[in-house]
Amino acid sequence: MGTFTRKFINRAISFGFGFLGLYSFANPDLERIWELHPAFDQKDYAFLSFYKVNENDYNEFEKGIKGLTRYLQRKSGYGYTRLVRLVDMDDQSDLLSDYDYVGTQTWFTPDLMKSALDSSFSQKIISNIRMQNNFNSQLFKIVVDDSSYTP
Repeated sequence: MGTFTRKFINRAISFGFGFLGLYSFANPDLERIWELHPAFDQKDYAFLSFYKVNENDYNEFEKGIKGLTRYLQRKSGYGYTRLVRLVDMDDQSDLLSDYDYVGTQTWFTPDLMKSALDSSFSQKIISNIRMQNNFNSQLFKIVVDDSSYTP
């Protein structure tokens, strides 16, 4: 009897496909290969940025942020970016009344975010974005993420 019988080959193929299915389900990305996907939520770090922009530069600002986001998507550890325009924030008692946009970026670790934004190319992109204040992202420990909520 040979080692590579039909029974052995069938079991090897079944084991291989089972392993690939389990691997792709349990490890949705390579940065978190050690975590079981359904058992633990991914813990991302949220960085919030507040932007003050001239009304005439809204479109150019949004194009600049999109360009920066496209570049950062290729960096390891990047999660996603959300940009929200603050409309009708004329109430002076609100802390956000000074700003026109709020941006949220999620990263796997703060070090990956820092290394991605400290590169010379990303600094060049940031310098071309039309905004009145400096680009400064702040790490927040608690940010409510309701993107998976369905009423």
